[in-house]
Amino acid sequence: MTKRQRAQKKPEHRFAETSRNLSRGWVVGLILSLTFVAFFNTLFNGFAYDDTTQILANPFIQDLSNIPTAMVTEAWFWRAQEEADPNEAIKPTTPYYRPTVLIYMMFGWMAFGDWAPGWHLMNILMHMIVVYLVFSIMEKVTKDVRVAAIGAILFAVHPLRSESIAWISGFTDPILAIFLLGAFYLYMLYRERNSLGYLAAGLALFVCAAFTKEPAVSLPIFIAAYEVFIVNQDKPLRARVREAALMSAIFILASVIYFVMRRYALGFWLNDTTYARYSNVDILMTIPLVITKYIGLLFWPVNLSLFHETPMVQSALSVRFILPLLFVIALASGLWRLRHSLVARFAIIWFGINLLPVMNLGAFAESFMVQERYLYLPSVGFSLLVAVGLAKLPVEQWLAIGTRRTAQAAVIVVIVLLFTGKTIAQNTVWKDDLTLWTHGVEAAPDQTMSYYVLGTHYVKEGRADKIVETYEQYVKLDPDNVSVLSNLAAAHLLVYEGTRERAHIDRAIALCERGLKMEEDLSTLWDTLGRAYTFETEMKNLERARACFARALKAQPDNAMFNFHMGAVYVKENKFDMALPYLELAKQRAPELVDTYKFLAYAYANKNQLPQAIESLSEYLRRNPNASDAPSESVRLQQLRSRLQNQTQNPQS
Repeated sequence: MTKRQRAQKKPEHRFAETSRNLSRGWVVGLILSLTFVAFFNTLFNGFAYDDTTQILANPFIQDLSNIPTAMVTEAWFWRAQEEADPNEAIKPTTPYYRPTVLIYMMFGWMAFGDWAPGWHLMNILMHMIVVYLVFSIMEKVTKDVRVAAIGAILFAVHPLRSESIAWISGFTDPILAIFLLGAFYLYMLYRERNSLGYLAAGLALFVCAAFTKEPAVSLPIFIAAYEVFIVNQDKPLRARVREAALMSAIFILASVIYFVMRRYALGFWLNDTTYARYSNVDILMTIPLVITKYIGLLFWPVNLSLFHETPMVQSALSVRFILPLLFVIALASGLWRLRHSLVARFAIIWFGINLLPVMNLGAFAESFMVQERYLYLPSVGFSLLVAVGLAKLPVEQWLAIGTRRTAQAAVIVVIVLLFTGKTIAQNTVWKDDLTLWTHGVEAAPDQTMSYYVLGTHYVKEGRADKIVETYEQYVKLDPDNVSVLSNLAAAHLLVYEGTRERAHIDRAIALCERGLKMEEDLSTLWDTLGRAYTFETEMKNLERARACFARALKAQPDNAMFNFHMGAVYVKENKFDMALPYLELAKQRAPELVDTYKFLAYAYANKNQLPQAIESLSEYLRRNPNASDAPSESVRLQQLRSRLQNQTQNPQS
């Protein structure tokens, strides 16, 4: 080739390289654009679930000077501090040591405060970074931009991503993924270019990942498997095992920093061994069921919510053990057939190893043992495996729409559109607490926890009719939850006050009696039962009501509400001397309890202590000017003032 020919050839090579880069750039741009579109509507959401506690009501994150404390305490330190008994040392209440999360929230608060769109935007941007890392790793593993693009977009817009992105507090998953995927990508570059700089940077990111969330510690295990089963397959097994041991040991040594800090902060390495929720046998028998549920969610992402209650399997003869075990065995057998594909091996090993941390079932309550966000990292492997399958399936045999590539493209487009549509719809579920909990009941109508959480929300809002509606559904599933029975009985009385339907009184009494059979000394049930006997129905019995209030006060003598109820009964019985001590104590303990002032006014007026009566009734009207009885009580106040004036002018009378 002449010099002139070489000169002419060189620009063509540069043009081809530029073209490939441009093509890859367009692919990445399209993937990230679709990712943003899938989650754009989260910007219209507010705060929900733990957001209120972790962000809005968390003074700890509002001061950057707390960063050193964040490094040596549990993730829920501030809540433990607020709830701790001042006579006892503060102890960890959770097994979560996540200083990176706390520090992120501190800087997030500095940037956005209580402006929800800012927090949501950060979640979207972090997810987009994760998607780019997923694409980059898949591209290196497959050496095929098309397969990497399919896998990345399936990961990006899968509806299971919604819990991690649409929920502000789900940011722990994308932060962890950025550090962990980044660490592994740098490790791949280190192996490719033999540069210790990449290894050092990867180790630094790995340590950051460990300080973010517990599943990060699975990376050394994956690196060992990567060295043995994925790369250097031309080398003898012994050489691969030696390399795997060396490289995983380096990452394990780095993780020592995390474990030492965790032990210092929490007092234990993994779980608190003094608290065992389930037996090891039950955990092992439940694992196949949990795996089956996760696989089901990946392939059929419908009825998504926070509620995937998974009661522990306690018998090897249970259908809940046998059928999932058979499914897992069949799945393993099917995946074994893919062992000759290095890409399939990578996908399967990634999924399995990153799922291992959430198989530590002893760390979770049954109601929250299975959570959609726990699949955020493992589903990278799932997405890659599906992408390989879609790229190889002879779909043109079933879809007569041209070549195989055309048919495959059509199938992929349909799947992506369905996933994106479902994700956009699922994002709206996280709009606020009420929307989230209402959807939870709709998605999991057979689970007690969904009704419990929604009912608790209505209790906080004081919506008695909704409490009755929700908790009545709960007791159909579990009639033995004393807390629910207590709240439901109290709600029935509130509904009665608005409707005057006698059935609510009867139901409240029945609920209280049932609850007291299970927990005889529960003061709230005694108080509610006492109130039920004070209303103007055939069941009215003030003597019985006093007996009930006495039982409540025996357990909580300083409870303002219980004292008010006892004092009010004495007023109704015209026993004003008996009423006053209870009412005064109620006012002292809870000045915001407005009706106390009205009953104090009754008692003082009937004892002819008019200045005190006038003062109490004036305070009642000042605090509650829009009360339904405000007009009549205003008239009575004028009458009391007239009586006092007459007494002053005519002391002899």
